[in-house]
Amino acid sequence: MNRTAEIAGAGFAGLTVATELARRGWRVRVHEQSPEPRAFGAGIFLWENGLQVLNELGATDRALSRYHEASLWEECDSAGSQLGTRPFPLPGGLRMITLTRQDLFEALHEQAVAAGVEIRTGSRAIAAGRDGELVTADGRRWTADLVVGADGIRSAVRDSLGLLDEHQVFDFGLYRFLVPLDRAPGRDGRWRNYVNYWNIARKRRVLYVPCNTEDLYLLLGATADDSALRLPLDPAVWTASFPTLEPVLAELPEAPRYDRYEVVRLTRWSAGRVAIVGDAAHAMPPTIGQGAGTAMMNALNLARIVAAGADVELALDTWETENRGLTEHTQRESVTAVHDLFPQAGETRDEWREDTLVVAKNVPKP
Repeated sequence: MNRTAEIAGAGFAGLTVATELARRGWRVRVHEQSPEPRAFGAGIFLWENGLQVLNELGATDRALSRYHEASLWEECDSAGSQLGTRPFPLPGGLRMITLTRQDLFEALHEQAVAAGVEIRTGSRAIAAGRDGELVTADGRRWTADLVVGADGIRSAVRDSLGLLDEHQVFDFGLYRFLVPLDRAPGRDGRWRNYVNYWNIARKRRVLYVPCNTEDLYLLLGATADDSALRLPLDPAVWTASFPTLEPVLAELPEAPRYDRYEVVRLTRWSAGRVAIVGDAAHAMPPTIGQGAGTAMMNALNLARIVAAGADVELALDTWETENRGLTEHTQRESVTAVHDLFPQAGETRDEWREDTLVVAKNVPKP
């Protein structure tokens, strides 16, 4: 008889573990609280580790049917003067690309369905039992050999098991959204690169990221009490702070998604036959672009280690031992980048930190 898994959350981590388990003969059901599966957010960075997970799942062609790969990362002040550059590919040939979150989601969703995963929408997980039980808001109890909580930073599955150790929220708020790329003044030079723009005096930031030939991903960030973050966003405020970006800031969405930089750490990544993965286990600020890649890698490894062992609880211990150290290193790098977010006077940013690159080198074992 096939072993079974009940998974809370049809995000990047949930779909990754679901697909890999199904490919290894498990009967897998994913519970998604939304009425239809979809991605939340705008654009996303994938480093080499995330790209290799896509390759392992057979999702590369679909995910990268529309994407962008810049030749340069730039750091600029608010007037557009350069503060540093870093070329691509990264040292050692490591890649980093951008795409929309929806394109990444659709690729993972298609592979899950093709592998035979059942995706149950409108099904909200509210708790889990250590003996392999997932409880949903409709009162149903779903038993399985393995339960996975991949239900995000405010995970009900995790919290029902008392696994949360730390949840830190930083004093920096941000809006992330897509605008048409044809607003950019040109399709060559700087307008094809990834560019961090810094208004050091006002502590404001704009991250400029082409995702494909049509979509431009913008991140607008400031301290959480900055009036520039009030809705509706005022284009005049942002163009005054970043005059060189006036063409892409002239029109802003009325109510884009708002987030704060946050970090989550657990006492353990599992309890009995329940595993916690993705943002539910190790959310991190998006400062080095490794949230998705780390979540997908841990999810892939979770599926492979559990599928290879007869004892689920022992396999979950092995999985955490093998993956937690590098994940916490990644979190520390992300938090360090929050504390060092704004350039200091006279600072240049021309090199990738080796402690950041080591994360991208964590690719699936053959």
